[in-house]
Amino acid sequence: MPDISPHKLHVSHPGTWVIVALAAGLLAATAFFISSKSVAFAYDLDENNCLACHSNPTLTTKNGQGVTISLYVSAADLTRSAHRYVDCSTCHSSKPHQTPTPLTKLSLAQKCGTCHQYELKLHLTSIHGSQLLKGNPDVASCADCHSTNSNPHSIVRVLEPTASAYPKNIAQTCARCHGDPQLMARYGIVEKVYESYMRSFHGKAIALAPDIAVQLNKATCVSCHGTHDIKAVDDPAAPVAGMANLAKTCEQCHPGAGVAFASGFLGHREANPTHLPPVYWGERFFFWFTTIVLAMGALLILFEIGRWLAGKVMREDERQ
Repeated sequence: MPDISPHKLHVSHPGTWVIVALAAGLLAATAFFISSKSVAFAYDLDENNCLACHSNPTLTTKNGQGVTISLYVSAADLTRSAHRYVDCSTCHSSKPHQTPTPLTKLSLAQKCGTCHQYELKLHLTSIHGSQLLKGNPDVASCADCHSTNSNPHSIVRVLEPTASAYPKNIAQTCARCHGDPQLMARYGIVEKVYESYMRSFHGKAIALAPDIAVQLNKATCVSCHGTHDIKAVDDPAAPVAGMANLAKTCEQCHPGAGVAFASGFLGHREANPTHLPPVYWGERFFFWFTTIVLAMGALLILFEIGRWLAGKVMREDERQ
C-alpha cells in the first residue's frame, strides 16, 4: 500500500504549491476587484458626471461670508449611502452651478423635506426645528443625526448597525451635542446626559446587548424623548414633562408602571440631598458601609501579617 502521509504528499506532489499559490492569487484579485468595484459603483450611478470634479478632496469654494468650504464628495460614502440610487440633480437641481443655494442647517432640512415631508413637518415643531427657524446654528438638523460626520452624502439606512440612528448608537449620536460641556453651558444644561444614561439600566443593557433583537428592545434617548418631534423637557407636551406624562412614557415598555414607578426614575440628574434624598443618603450609607468593612478587613489582614512577622523574628531569636 503506498505511503500517503502528509510528508510524502508534500514531497511527491510539488504541484500542490502551485495550485495553492494560484488560489491565493485568485482570492486576492477577487478582493481587489470587489473593493475597486464598490467605489466604481458610485461613478456608475453618477448620471451627470459630477464626481469627475467633486471627487477631488482639494475642491473648495467660498460662501457668501467669504468662508472657504469644501466641495469634496466621497465616492466611497456615496456607495454606502441610503441615497446611492438618487442622482445628484435630485437634491442639487439640474443646473447646480447656476442655482444659488446658501447652505444652512435649515435649508438642508428643507431639502430633505422635499421627499421626507412628514419627518420635516414634525422636525420643525420640535425643539431643534423651531430653533432652526429662528436661525440658531447650534441645534441638530437631519444630517447631524443621520450621518456619523454630519455629511448628507454619508447617510445610511437607520437599521444598518453602523448607522448613527441605529438604536445602539443613538446615545452616542445625541452626545455629540448633549455631551459637549461648552455647548450645553450656553443653554444652562448641566446634566451629563450621556454618562448618566450609560450608567443606567437601559444604557448598560443596550451596551451589553448581544444581538439586534435585544438591541431593538431597549430604551434609548428617542424612546423617551421622541424622534423628529423632540420637545423641550419643560414643554407640557413633552413625554417626560411631569409625572403623568413620564408615567405614560414608561408604560410603553413597562405596562401598568404608573406614577409611583416613574417617580423613582432619576432621569439625567444625580441624586443629591434635595433631589431624591432617599436615593442620595442610601447611596452614601452603602458607600461608607462598604468602605469601612473593606478597611477593617484590610486592617485585620495587616495585623495578622504583623503578628506572623513578629512570631517569625521571635523564633529566629530563640534558635540563636
